[in-house]
Amino acid sequence: MEQAKTKGLPLVGIIFLLLGVFKFINGDDWIVWIILGVLFGGLGVFSRKQKGSDEQ
Repeated sequence: MEQAKTKGLPLVGIIFLLLGVFKFINGDDWIVWIILGVLFGGLGVFSRKQKGSDEQ
């Protein structure tokens, strides 16, 4: 069960981060969306292991 939560993609966090970047570009309030993206694990997509990794 422990491995199940590390194998999934943090989709909600990624969506919040993308929304924060979009709001930043448009000049709207963006900091809340970035914070939510970080809290929901959106930055985890950058630290994911590559597919060929032999670590368990």
